[in-house]
Amino acid sequence: MATPLDLSLPAPPRQRYRSGLIPWLTLLATLIVIVLIVLERKERSTPAEAANNTAEADRLKNLAIELEKRTLYVQAEQVWAEHMALAKLTPQEQADLVYRRGKCLKEGGKYAEAARSLSEVDSFPVTRDEKRRARQLLVECLDALGKRDVRDSLSRAFAVGEETQGTAVARIGEEVVTKEELRAELLGEVSQSLRLDGAPFTPGELEKKTADIVDKEMKDPETLRRVTQQAISRRVLYLEGLERGFADDAASLEAIARFRRDNIANRVIEAEAENALKSLGPTEIRNHYEANKSKFLEKAGVEFSFARFPGPAEAEVAIEKLKDPSRASEVKLEPAAGIASSGEPVPEIGLAPEVTAHLLALGVGEVSRTPIEVADAYHVFKVTGKRPERQLTAEEAEPRVRADLAQLKRKEAMDNLRTLLSQKFRVEMLDSKEPPQQEPPSNANQEKEVAPKKP
Repeated sequence: MATPLDLSLPAPPRQRYRSGLIPWLTLLATLIVIVLIVLERKERSTPAEAANNTAEADRLKNLAIELEKRTLYVQAEQVWAEHMALAKLTPQEQADLVYRRGKCLKEGGKYAEAARSLSEVDSFPVTRDEKRRARQLLVECLDALGKRDVRDSLSRAFAVGEETQGTAVARIGEEVVTKEELRAELLGEVSQSLRLDGAPFTPGELEKKTADIVDKEMKDPETLRRVTQQAISRRVLYLEGLERGFADDAASLEAIARFRRDNIANRVIEAEAENALKSLGPTEIRNHYEANKSKFLEKAGVEFSFARFPGPAEAEVAIEKLKDPSRASEVKLEPAAGIASSGEPVPEIGLAPEVTAHLLALGVGEVSRTPIEVADAYHVFKVTGKRPERQLTAEEAEPRVRADLAQLKRKEAMDNLRTLLSQKFRVEMLDSKEPPQQEPPSNANQEKEVAPKKP
């Protein structure tokens, strides 16, 4: 059967779609317009919202600090977290707050959470000392959690890092002693020494004075060697104590708890003293100086030179030579680096009241008549000048005026704190040895005792 012919026209070929440049430009322009609209709306609302966020962030910061003062560390950490979410912080400020939150959690007994927070400090661009501080707390948290293996591994890793960065000064097994640790130990020693000597410094001045002394001593090779040897000895004894099981015995745990209590109590005192000194201004300093001028005098002093001898015979020979002008040059006298005055240490000698009295009794140009024995040596003195007592000006006396005011304000702050705490905390003495007061017998009992018996 024949197939019919198809006389219809063929369909035109389908055109392929070609993506041109115009649709893409249109899409890009649309996106730009949308972004500009969003940014414009955001800019309109930013000032008010930013002001509210700043005020709220400041409120949370003050609240967190107050909670820390009350030793409510876990609650303080939660408020610090809210503060971080609102405040605009630099990387350094973020690192400081992450460390602070970790420290609050540690103080509050949340060791696992504290370890997680403290481990984040290494991710910030902070100094080695700040990282070392966070690592130390992290190791303590792991120790408290009983994660000894993890603690030891991290300690080794941190030690290798310290050696690589050049801060390590000694290695004992897997333990490393760093310069930062030596400086911290020196800071504690010098600060304690200044406190015991009764140094007239405010807390801020004491901290600065201590840092200045330590920075100078760290540059002295002999001091650095001595401190390093002491740190090595303590570390070796510490490792030996760990091997003997002293880390977890009752005595060590009690000592740690006692140190924690004392440390927290001292921080309360320091915080109160620091707050009391914040209001100390130039007007109050000037008024205190004017009201107490007699306290701010420069004592009479003596300028002198001296020579040391191992025995009294050599010292007596030197005295005879000094009396003879033609032979005085044969005795080498060393000028003292300072002035001797009553109640103060004698320069080059130390605290020696008998030497001060001896120097004050000599006239200018006079020489000791007999040798003076001090610290297993015999001294010969010659007075080269005298300084009379004089009134210090307000500018000269300012450090002493500030120290005197600081002492008064500290005492006032401690008295106020004692009163506040006595009202806040109820104290009940349970071991009082005073016999309980007996109530006097009632009149009825008295009458019953004295009433004659009826027959």
